[in-house]
Amino acid sequence: MTTDKDLIDFATKALAGKKFVSVIQRQPFSHIKTNSTIKLEKSVGGVTVLLDSILKKIGGLMVAVGSGDADAEVLDKDGHIKMPPGEDKYSLKRIFLTKKELDRFYYGFANQTLWPLCHCVFVKPIFRTSWWKTYVNINKRFAQIILDEIKDDNAFIWINDYHFALLPKMLRKKRPKLNIGIFWHIPWPTSEIFRICPWRKEILEGLLGANFVGFHRRYHVENFMDCLRQELGIQIDKSSSTVYYQQHQTKLLNIPTGIDIDEIDHKLQQQKNLDRSFIKKRLGYDINSTYLVVGVDRIDYTKGLIERFRILDRFFDKYPHMQAQVSYLSIAVKSRLNIPAVKAYNAKLYKLIDRINSTYQTKQWKPIYFFDSAIDRDELFSLYHLADVGLVTPLDDGMNLVAKEYAIGAKPNKGVLVLSQFAGAAKDLTTALLINPYDVEKSVDALYEALLMNSEEKLQRNLAMRRVLEEHNIYRWGMEFIKNTLYKDNLSKY
Repeated sequence: MTTDKDLIDFATKALAGKKFVSVIQRQPFSHIKTNSTIKLEKSVGGVTVLLDSILKKIGGLMVAVGSGDADAEVLDKDGHIKMPPGEDKYSLKRIFLTKKELDRFYYGFANQTLWPLCHCVFVKPIFRTSWWKTYVNINKRFAQIILDEIKDDNAFIWINDYHFALLPKMLRKKRPKLNIGIFWHIPWPTSEIFRICPWRKEILEGLLGANFVGFHRRYHVENFMDCLRQELGIQIDKSSSTVYYQQHQTKLLNIPTGIDIDEIDHKLQQQKNLDRSFIKKRLGYDINSTYLVVGVDRIDYTKGLIERFRILDRFFDKYPHMQAQVSYLSIAVKSRLNIPAVKAYNAKLYKLIDRINSTYQTKQWKPIYFFDSAIDRDELFSLYHLADVGLVTPLDDGMNLVAKEYAIGAKPNKGVLVLSQFAGAAKDLTTALLINPYDVEKSVDALYEALLMNSEEKLQRNLAMRRVLEEHNIYRWGMEFIKNTLYKDNLSKY
C-alpha cells in the first residue's frame, strides 16, 4: 500500500525546485463572525478534503475562493493564512468575489451550465452569455493571481474541477514552460450532449493548455477524446492517450481518486464502546430499530435522493414485516439553494420524506430520520461503523468518496454497501451490492438482501473492497497525478 511517506518522498524529488500551487473553488476552512468572536467552519466537500490531505503532507500554496464573512480579517499582508489551523502545513490564498460574480460564475455557469451538462440526470443546462463572460473573467483573475504568486519561479500548478476549465490555457499563454495539470472530478459528457454548449471549443482548448488532464474513469476519457475529435478535428494516439494540438502536447488518463484509509482506521480505533447512544447524543435521535441504514450526501439532484426514498417507500410496502425493524438515517447537507432546480428538488424531497413517515410511522418507530446539516468527519466514520447498510444512490457521479469511506468505516462482518452502478466508485467496489436506482423493485430486493446477508459473506465482500482501496488510495492518486503532469520529464527513477 502506498503510504504518506511514499508521497512525501516522491514529491520531494519530483517537485524539487518548483513551487507547488493547488487551485480549487472551495476552501478547506472558512472564518465566520459570531456575536463576540470568529469561529472556524470546516468544509465538507469531498474534493476539498482530498486536496487538504495532500497539501498537509507535501506543503505548498492553495488558491481558493473566500466564503466566510471574516475570511479577510485573518489574512496576513500577502493575503495568506496558514492551514490547517494549528498545524500550519501549507498556505491558503483567498480570492474574494462580489455577489454578482459569485452568482454568475459559481451559481450560474459552473452549476447551472457545466454541472447539468456533465451529469446525465436530465436537467437541462442553461446557457447565458453574462454567466460565460463572468466565468472567463474569474478564470483570468485566478490566472493573474497565480502568476503574481509564483513570479518568475518554476512551478507546478494542480488545478481542480469544472470551475477552472479555461485556466490551463491562460497560464500556458503567459508561462509556456509551467507544469500544469487539471483533474476533472465530475463526469465528462458524450459528444452528442457536449455539442449543445455554445462555448464548447473554448472549454476544450482551455483544458488542452494543461500538460495533463485527469479523470476518474476511462469512459470519461473516451468521451473527452470523442469531443476533441468532433469539435477540434484532433487525431488522437489512443495507445498513449496523448493529444497534440497547436504545438502543445497533453496527456489524458483516468486515475481514480482514493481515500485516506489510515485516517478512518485511526479515528475508529480511538472510539471505544461505540453504540447508538452516540447518535442520540450527537443528533438527538433515539433509534431503536434492529437495523440501521445510513446515507451521507449533499442535497443535489445528481445524488439520487428522491429515487432512494422511493426505494425505501417501496421497501416498507413490499416487506411490511421489516417496518418496525429498519430505520434510515440521512445526513444531507443543504447546498446551492439559490439555484431554482436545486430549490425545487429540496421541496420535493422534504414532501416525499414527510409522506413516507406519515404513512408508516408508529408511536414506537420511525422509518426515516433526516438530518440536514453537516457533521464532523470522525462522526461520519462512527455512523458508518454502526450501520448495517450504507445506501449510496447517485444517478451520475464522477467517483463518490462516501461509498469508499463507508466500505472502510463499516464493521467488516456487519456493514453492507448498496451502491448505484452509476457512481464512478462502482468500478472499484465490485463486491458491493450494485443497483440501478431507477429500478425500484430490484433495488428494494437488494436492500432486503443486504439486511439479511450472513456475516461471513459481509466479511468477504468488505475485505475485497478494502484490498482494492488500499492499493488505490489517496497517496497513490496524488503521486500518479504529479507523475503524469510531469510525464515529459524522465520520472522512472521515482
